[in-house]
Parts: sequence; structure tokens; C-alpha cells
Amino acid sequence: MRVTILGAGAMGSALTVPLSDNGHEVRLWFTEYDMGIWDAISRGREHPRIGVRIPDCVKLYRPEDLNRALEDSDCVVVAVSSRGVLPISKRIRGLVERDIPLVVVSKGIEVVEGEPLTMAGIVRRYAESESVVYVSGPSLAAELGRRFPTHVVYSSERVEVASRLKREFETDYYRIAVTDDVTGAELSAAMKNVYAIAYGVVDGMTSKKGGAYNNLKAALITIAVEEMASVVEKCGGRRETVFGLSGLGDLYVTAMGGRNSMLGRLIGGGMSVEEALEEMRKRGVGVVEGYQNAATLAKYLSARDINRETAPLFYSVYSVLHEGLPSEGIIKALCKP
Repeated sequence: MRVTILGAGAMGSALTVPLSDNGHEVRLWFTEYDMGIWDAISRGREHPRIGVRIPDCVKLYRPEDLNRALEDSDCVVVAVSSRGVLPISKRIRGLVERDIPLVVVSKGIEVVEGEPLTMAGIVRRYAESESVVYVSGPSLAAELGRRFPTHVVYSSERVEVASRLKREFETDYYRIAVTDDVTGAELSAAMKNVYAIAYGVVDGMTSKKGGAYNNLKAALITIAVEEMASVVEKCGGRRETVFGLSGLGDLYVTAMGGRNSMLGRLIGGGMSVEEALEEMRKRGVGVVEGYQNAATLAKYLSARDINRETAPLFYSVYSVLHEGLPSEGIIKALCKP
């Protein structure tokens, strides 16, 4: 297949490895925000964010070469940040045939024209695609790029499309499950980032409070999964999706290491939210999706009458990030009767 990946960030670049290993023609298109990465990769160096060299067979395309990158593609992977999904969907409309699979690896919810939409929802509407496949599950880009075993879920209303991509993309280390529960997968993928911040906050309090909080962190994971399951069910998804790779699996790997839990640890260690975000920028770790997701998810849930009674832990994290609630508010939410 000819596969075009839009976005040369961590996950977009990592996916070039299994796709190249399977013999596909892989094209990696760089956005205007990826040009620092272009400088490294075009010189044959390691990707600065995942520490892996992109396979030599991958064709690289600059921002102005979008049309050439998409020409005659059999599949397009949308791997830009959540805020980039709307503009790139509009740009590729008409350049990609409606039945060409669009594989979305971006996570989150964005408010578009006053309406909170999922990533697959944005691509479906604004790229006018009839074959959207959403990818979720525990998938750290640096590990995938090094060919460490990685299990993900491909979700689509057109299961036959997701099944065909499984046959084309799966390797002995990149394993793919297939489901039609797009709602459950997308909400799990977005919400787990917020709960991973909560995990980081509790973990960060270890040094400040002089205790490990391991009991509470274990409870947090359990409470977060149950809360996600309730939300997913109310939104029309299936509870079992949350207890699989898309929910529990992804939450675990995100909480154990990643940008979201890193932000939480800084806050739990005593920094304000603004100070923690500035420290993240200094470290050059990229967009912290959970910070943005908390605000957009709150609007998404509110539009569906899902309130603090249904998701007290989620809303406590939202309040810490966007309403000035002290980080100890997360502890109180976890210990409510």
C-alpha cells in the first residue's frame, strides 16, 4: 500500500517503522510545526522526541508538498495534535477520495463551531470521509519505534475496513485488535490523559508529604476506570471497551510515564499549573493533551448532562487545571464517601 502519514511528531514517526517493515510505501509529511524535526531526520539523525532513526525507505515531504504526499495514497494516517485535526481535515477534503481509509491516532475532544467533537467525528465531518478508523490503546511512540511489543485497537463503524488494515499493518510486535465501538475507544483515549494527570499529582505529593501514596494511586486507577466506564456507557459506548486496551491499558501506560503524568507530578510537587506548563515547555516535551482535553471534555460531558456526581474525579482534575482548585482537591475527590 501507499500510506501517507500526516504529522511527523512522536506517534506519526513511530508508525513508519511497522509500516515499512511490512513493505508498504510510506510517506511522512511534516507540518509547519515539525520543521525542527525535519532538520534532524533529513540529515539522517534520530528523531529528537523518540530517539529512533526513521527507516531510510520512508519518503519525506515538507509542508508545501501536501498534495504530492497524498497523491495516489491508499491510506492516510492523521497524526497531528488534537488542535491540528480540524485544519488538516479541511485541507485534505477533496484531495483524498471518500472511501480511502483515514486512520486517526490523535487523542482528545475539540470544540468546533460551538460543538464538542471527537477526533474521528471531526475527520468524518470536515474531511468528508466514509472510512474513518480510530487507533487507541497503550502505545508509547518511543517503544513502538524500537519495535517493542505494542498492542492497539483499531475502531471503526466499518469493521471490514479496520480488519483489512489489521491484515496490512500488523507485525509480530505491532498487534492490532478490531472493534466497532468508536465512541468507547475515543472517550477512553481522551479521558485517560486527564486521569493520568491526577495520578501524577498524587505521585508528585510523595516528596512534599513524605509518603509514597501507593495505596491511593492504586485506588485512583480503579476509580478512574469505573468512572470512565460510566461516562462511556452514558454516551452510547460499551463498558467493556474501558476495561480493555483502550481504557485500562492506555491509562496504565500513560500514568506510568508520559507528558500528562509528568505535568501532574510537577503540580503535585508544589508548582502552580502555570509554572508546571512553563517547565514542560522548557523541557520541550510537546503538547500536554490532558490539559487541553480537560476543558473540552468538560464541555462534551456537560452537553450530555454528565455532571460531577457521575464523574467527580474527572471534574476535580478539571478544577485544578482550569479553576484554581488546590491540588489537594484531587485527594478529597478520591476519598469522598
